[in-house]
Amino acid sequence: MTRFPAFVRSGFLLPTPWTSPQVRHGNRSAFFLLFGAVLFVSFTLSSTSAFAQFVGPTPLTLVNGWTGAPFATSLPSVEEANGIVQLRGAIATTGTNPVPFTLPAGLSPATDVYVPVDLCNAHNGRLHITSSGVVDVEAEGGAFANAQCFTSLDGASFAPANSGFTGLTVINGWTNAPFLTSNAAVRKINGIVHFKGAIATTGTNTVPFTLPSAFRPPTDVYVPVDLCNATNGRLHITHAGVVDVEAEGGNFSNAQCFTSLDGAWFIAQASGFTKPLTLINGWTNAPFLTSNALAGGQYGVVYFKGAIASGTSTQPFTLPVQFRPLTNVYVPIDLCNATKGRLVIQNSGVVTIQAEGAFSNAQCFTSLDGASFVQ
Repeated sequence: MTRFPAFVRSGFLLPTPWTSPQVRHGNRSAFFLLFGAVLFVSFTLSSTSAFAQFVGPTPLTLVNGWTGAPFATSLPSVEEANGIVQLRGAIATTGTNPVPFTLPAGLSPATDVYVPVDLCNAHNGRLHITSSGVVDVEAEGGAFANAQCFTSLDGASFAPANSGFTGLTVINGWTNAPFLTSNAAVRKINGIVHFKGAIATTGTNTVPFTLPSAFRPPTDVYVPVDLCNATNGRLHITHAGVVDVEAEGGNFSNAQCFTSLDGAWFIAQASGFTKPLTLINGWTNAPFLTSNALAGGQYGVVYFKGAIASGTSTQPFTLPVQFRPLTNVYVPIDLCNATKGRLVIQNSGVVTIQAEGAFSNAQCFTSLDGASFVQ
């Protein structure tokens, strides 16, 4: 068998001598080209399949008056790594057209997907992405002014195809694929469990499925998801694999109407690529049977894990140097009782939590599970 560098064989990026975020970002395209060449050789010289595939990063061409990089963020771009499409940057507009761009053909989903995103002042929104790649931004409550002011693409991701996914058996009256979406499915990629598809129900049971044992987390996790009309919700997943859908404000009718699983994920296996985060300002780890706060990186994407609570300040920690973004990023997160919040991460590594509503929701409970950004 042909031997390759450890990062190719393991699927993880191993620690390297530190360089600035600017240097790392500038080298990403060259890295992907080199890595693609290595993968091509692996296909040619060995019958063993490659462990990672890359497309991009590709700048997104904005239309209809949308502009890029508001509030010291980055220009919008898209890439695919290991079968997951990742978006980056932020956009804004003074216009009224909700379509900011069309995805490149090779990165469009096979069916419609709905992915939660952060809007102005931590308000909730979503991207509706059609199979033709056309993207429109939808704001909770129809308050499009929140999208015009600021729409973050950081943290938005989806699986464009079913390849490698395991179908989930829906129960308790839940059904698959409403509104031209796809069936509920799950896949583990290098220790990260990714969901795909959407579900709905006319019943009142909040449990749509139980995860197969291979995909279960070691502790409870809470992951933000998109519900009907761009309202906010979350998946509560127990270590036994039981999943229930919870809607902000207890409005379960929003989950019944539509629950998107696209863009939802959590780290199931933390060993190998995560680093504990040092909490400050009175923040504590692992409320409500969750896990300690961690951060890790794979293929240029920074992932968070765990949950925190009880802080006296909006800053719970500072990111280690190797995980810091080049520009400011704004990432949606789940807070107490399925309320909406976001992480604001500066290129200095300073992280603050902002709540759509009262900051007490963040103090009660802030989940980091499902939060990520492209460096």
